Amino acid sequence: MTGADLSPAEQVERLQRRIVELERHFNALVHVVIPMGVGLLHSNGKEQLLEAILLEAKDLCHADGGTLYLRNDDDQLEFAIVRNRSLGLALGGSSGAPIDFAPLPLHDPATGAPNQRNVATHAALTGLTVNIADAYAAEGFEFSGTIAFDRRSGYRSTSFLTVPLRNNESRVIGVLQLINATDPESGRVVPFDAAVEPIVESLSTLAAAALEVYIREEKLRRQIRELHVRIDQDKRERQVAEITESDYFQDLQRRARDLRRRE
Repeated sequence: MTGADLSPAEQVERLQRRIVELERHFNALVHVVIPMGVGLLHSNGKEQLLEAILLEAKDLCHADGGTLYLRNDDDQLEFAIVRNRSLGLALGGSSGAPIDFAPLPLHDPATGAPNQRNVATHAALTGLTVNIADAYAAEGFEFSGTIAFDRRSGYRSTSFLTVPLRNNESRVIGVLQLINATDPESGRVVPFDAAVEPIVESLSTLAAAALEVYIREEKLRRQIRELHVRIDQDKRERQVAEITESDYFQDLQRRARDLRRRE
């Protein structure tokens, strides 16, 4: 039903609901996203960080499911966290369940052409948010894998909101994808509201910054550990050299050689 088909009272009611929804989005930005970004900077581990990003985005958008991908050194999007409420699906993160889905290549291995057919890789390559109302009717993207999954599971993947995670240098380091927005009142699957896109993008920006901080800190910790190993190894080598070069050790070696000759 279009706005023209509604009575004045129904139009006013629809406008009031829209105002309430916009206020909710604004409050989410002020009271949820910004504190969440600060909290992410103090997350204790990468898995905890990634899971918090996905779960908060799902709650903000009333999404039934979601996936967080990370870009690896082979220029692929790896599945890092997967959640779906209706299916009871929890992979990665605190679930402890491994993810056996193959990573998504950003470029064709044979030709090197960019993989623009997959919506997640498209978002990673372009750095743009993609909002799809119905995957089964979407043009320009390949959803055969999603449709095959739906057939096996009895699920119906409909609406998608796919947001790139860009670092301070505007490089995409991951992708956040939400599936099946649901109407809070009816529970019916609906398209993702365009008004929520800036909210999720803000969360993604903060999440990417927090993830970058964690990656840098982890790299620094690894370098420190490697440095300690080298220092300990050098120390042991010096101790061994001090022992083997001592007069006492040299004298023991001479005695051992004399004993072997006598035998």
